[in-house]
Amino acid sequence: MRKLFALTLLAIATLATAQEKRFVIRGEMSSPMLCYSDESVKEVALEQNIDGQSIVLATSPVEDGKFILEGLVPASLGLYNITGFDNGSIQVFLEEGEIKIGPFDAAYPVGAKIGGTPCNDTYQAYLNLSSQCTKEAKARMKAAQASIPAEMKGDPMAELNYTSPTFYVNNLHFKVSAIDFIYRNLDSPVALYVIKYAMVPMFTTDKIQTFLDAVSPELHTLSIYKELVNEVRSANLKVGAEAPDISGTTPEGEEISLSDFRGKYVFVDFWASWCAPCRREIPYLKEALAYSENSDNLVVFSYSIDSKRPDWVNCIAKNQLVHKNWVHLSTLKGWNSEGIKLFSVKGIPFTALIDPEGNVVAFNLRGEEMVKKLKSIVDGAND
Repeated sequence: MRKLFALTLLAIATLATAQEKRFVIRGEMSSPMLCYSDESVKEVALEQNIDGQSIVLATSPVEDGKFILEGLVPASLGLYNITGFDNGSIQVFLEEGEIKIGPFDAAYPVGAKIGGTPCNDTYQAYLNLSSQCTKEAKARMKAAQASIPAEMKGDPMAELNYTSPTFYVNNLHFKVSAIDFIYRNLDSPVALYVIKYAMVPMFTTDKIQTFLDAVSPELHTLSIYKELVNEVRSANLKVGAEAPDISGTTPEGEEISLSDFRGKYVFVDFWASWCAPCRREIPYLKEALAYSENSDNLVVFSYSIDSKRPDWVNCIAKNQLVHKNWVHLSTLKGWNSEGIKLFSVKGIPFTALIDPEGNVVAFNLRGEEMVKKLKSIVDGAND
């Protein structure tokens, strides 16, 4: 029996190991010398940026200009930075397999060539395209500037007659090239990064939505896709429009999102423990929730912008902000909370009523007006 048990544990361990996806990054420098000093690169690090904070995932010494970084593939696909240089970093996608970074000058790491895995091969193709567009743009502008008559040189307004058309041609050429790249790579996560960093600054949100509609449905589960969708919804936020999906953690440590409550009306309440006007709304919220005791079609989604957990949870306990249809969450980032940004909240309390399809019904319902509206929703479900 013990032998069978041991074999079972071994099989489980073997299966778990087999299911783990690993990456290996092999890099080589043609010169390890830094750009702004006489020192050479001694060590490189693989870092992830989370909310402005750099998290080190792996490090490697540099020996004979070479380094190896390895580890488990993260659950979320994205761009990570290889640092250790004094003039920028190298960006790579962490995915299963061997990622190769060809011989590069450590003084200019952004010029390193990456490849070896699907996303990194595609990303390098985009970097090549962007570099070629920049090279051609400089050549066009140089030619335009050379065509300016001598008597007009030094006159900014006169020179614009020669350089402005070239500026617009260069801009249009890059747009067309980037769109073509996206079209040829609709099933690659890299397309989403091109949309985010190249398309968003140049196109209106309805055009960005068109790009998002075109990418493969398999990409819809990626965090960057959801981020882009939220950006579009945030930019178009109004009554009748689909609300951004915001997330946070409950006092019990559970991760929840607004989208978890699709199929119900959700009253989103942005507040904080230190906000006196917010606390004055508490009796009205309690009245509406008491009315919904025998209904499950309404949820109050209280999104706190507190930055100190004790203040937040103590306020909930002290004021007995508890009901089966009352959900509390926060990211404890204060005014840097993502939900605040996505709903363009400038002051609190701020509220938004969301219908079962995820669309905004109303903003800033408060007091008796809010109670009346929420009671009508409950009555509608009980008719």
